[in-house]
Amino acid sequence: MGQTIDLADVRRLPLRLDAVVTEDFIDINGHMNITQYLRLGAEAVELVLQEAGMDQQYREGRQMSCFAVEHHLTYRAEMHLGEKIAVHPQLLGSSERAAHVMVYLVDETNDRLANTLEAVLVHVGMDDRRSRPFPDDVAPRLTRLAAEMSPVLEPPLSGAMGLRR
Repeated sequence: MGQTIDLADVRRLPLRLDAVVTEDFIDINGHMNITQYLRLGAEAVELVLQEAGMDQQYREGRQMSCFAVEHHLTYRAEMHLGEKIAVHPQLLGSSERAAHVMVYLVDETNDRLANTLEAVLVHVGMDDRRSRPFPDDVAPRLTRLAAEMSPVLEPPLSGAMGLRR
């Protein structure tokens, strides 16, 4: 199932969300549904973007946002009803118009990594839905966040996506 990830390293990344698997998270197979892994990962990515200055006020005022253009989900362990989840994002880097992120979902109940979500996001103008460079005040924040998060651990990259330089 790919490289071994040290949970101590994952836990050195900022904790952005926590949750408990509730009945509405469960699918027909009796474990957490794929949509919940993606939702929690997407919410963690949104919190990183907000930390870089791209919040609702940014979207409304500047008419710009980030769109996910590619995802790769890897399931490492099933999550079940009542289990506790910790969500740790890792901004891997950014280019002029895109960002690359990894999100780790930790099964805190069983002390194991349950899931990773790798994503590439593109910065866009909401008027024409076309890519645009990150503004001068946002780009340095992304660079700083990536510099703080990237050295924490080597991410289990899919090899199918990344930033074009």
